[in-house]
Amino acid sequence: MSDRSTEGNRWFLRGRCRKFGDDVPLDGGLMPFRFAIGRVTDPAELIPHLCEEIRPGFHAEVRRGDILLAGRNFCAGKAHFQGLLAIEALGLGIVCESMPYNSRRIAVATANTFLTDCAGCTALAEEGDELEVDFATGRFANLSRGTVHELPPMDSSLRDIVAAGGSKGVIRAWLAAHPEQGVAA
Repeated sequence: MSDRSTEGNRWFLRGRCRKFGDDVPLDGGLMPFRFAIGRVTDPAELIPHLCEEIRPGFHAEVRRGDILLAGRNFCAGKAHFQGLLAIEALGLGIVCESMPYNSRRIAVATANTFLTDCAGCTALAEEGDELEVDFATGRFANLSRGTVHELPPMDSSLRDIVAAGGSKGVIRAWLAAHPEQGVAA
């Protein structure tokens, strides 16, 4: 599991706002569909293509700790995980007004740090604003504007899965604790 925060705390990120609107799809928005069809799972292959169809060069502009601030229905469409793998590998956080249920499941499974159900959150910052977000408490600070808002925090049960490294991390930990259940070679 990688430490994604700028303060040594996985649930606290400080970075620039990367603002998106409503209905950003997983396929064609976050990641070209060809990577889902090709079943590409290597973050090094995926990162250069993050948002390339809607924001060319995006992967080169972001830095660890940046926050994707999005409107309603972020990660819309089929729940392909390639875009969320790239977001996690880059160490970005997500704050959005809403995210489809299956996309939430994929975000947890791929160990992404996110806040959702944050009505009106896109009005809290503009592209490039300096933000601090505590995903455990829901504290959202826009350092550029000098404002602080309380948003719904990430549920503790989901944080446990994300902290373990997503679904693969949970399975690895369970197998380590229960070696008798391991797969025979």
